[in-house]
Amino acid sequence: MTTARHHEVARTTTADADLGLFLLAGILTVLVTRWFLVRTGYPKLGGGGTGLHIAHILWGGLLMATGIVLLLALDGQRIRMWAALAGGVGFGLFIDEIGKVVSDGGGYLYRPAAGLIYAAFAVLAVVRRRLARRTPLAGPAAARTRTTRAADAALTGVVHGLTDRRRRAALALLDGSTREVDRALAHLLECVETAPQAPRRHPPGPGRIAAAAWARVSGPVRALASRWREAALAREPASGARGAAPVTAVSARVRDAVGALGGHRVTVPAVAVCAVLHAGLLLFGFCADLATGELRHESQWGAVGGLVTCATVTLGLAVTGALRLRRDRAAGLALLRTSLLVDLLPGQAFNFVVNQFSAVTNWLLALALLTIVSGELDRARHHPGAPARLGAAGADTGLEATGG
Repeated sequence: MTTARHHEVARTTTADADLGLFLLAGILTVLVTRWFLVRTGYPKLGGGGTGLHIAHILWGGLLMATGIVLLLALDGQRIRMWAALAGGVGFGLFIDEIGKVVSDGGGYLYRPAAGLIYAAFAVLAVVRRRLARRTPLAGPAAARTRTTRAADAALTGVVHGLTDRRRRAALALLDGSTREVDRALAHLLECVETAPQAPRRHPPGPGRIAAAAWARVSGPVRALASRWREAALAREPASGARGAAPVTAVSARVRDAVGALGGHRVTVPAVAVCAVLHAGLLLFGFCADLATGELRHESQWGAVGGLVTCATVTLGLAVTGALRLRRDRAAGLALLRTSLLVDLLPGQAFNFVVNQFSAVTNWLLALALLTIVSGELDRARHHPGAPARLGAAGADTGLEATGG
């Protein structure tokens, strides 16, 4: 049997989950590293008057190389998960030292470094979102995509076994197909072994205490990682239509919580007010600092100008969106979402340059507002005639908190 050569590139089944883990690991690594160095007074590994300093950019490079070696040498979804984790931590350690690379005197504390770090992760988040949405809608390409993902699940099953949930999700990708390869894959998925339960070990004496402590710490992490992988496959649209992108178990819970919160009739007006105040207070603070002379020693005036410009645009869009909510809910929510994206993508990069890592609070607030607005906008577009219900949960919130 012959087939035509196809040039499209298929995503892996867990691409969205793996990229999400990479981003999360990288962001947490940067924040924890900065916090640790501030608390400990910026110690130098290998220092002490020897003239030797092993920068953590080296450890970052080694961890990224570890992730690459895992991907090149080994197969399976679990390997991709560990590669994403190692690569994310490595990238976080690497990008944290960007100040030493791009400056000629500022070194690690080079002020624009915080903005550059934020911009790097923002670009990766947008790339992740775009890749997650490139699912073929119909036709032969969609069929090949479903076949590829089912084959990926079958490969994992051959090596590690499959849980019942993952097996059902993989079979759903092939449901109704008459292609010979799909029938063969379905038979393989039905034949692979069920994933075994990890045996419980009880070492004697002090080893039992250490094992119990380790199990208490690592058990929830392993369980969350397992549910993360299963959710990534289970949430793939079996029909090939653009549905909900693969999400982690954590983001699924967040989505449900946002749906419940979005059902309250006061949620959207409250979010609109918060979005307006978020930009308005920033502009008010800038004017107050300018009037009191707090900015007379400011050296990053380019970043200050960019921050004020983004805040002004954000405020204008947020006010316009808030005023349009009553007449056209979907249009008002779209304007609110655009205002928050302006704040999150270019605006927060300037904010990190000006306020350094104290800007994390503002970033988290804008991210939370964007999550709620994106969920409500998706609800308004899919159910335009459905009013907000007090305490009701939305069926499909379509989180886009990564800024796609």
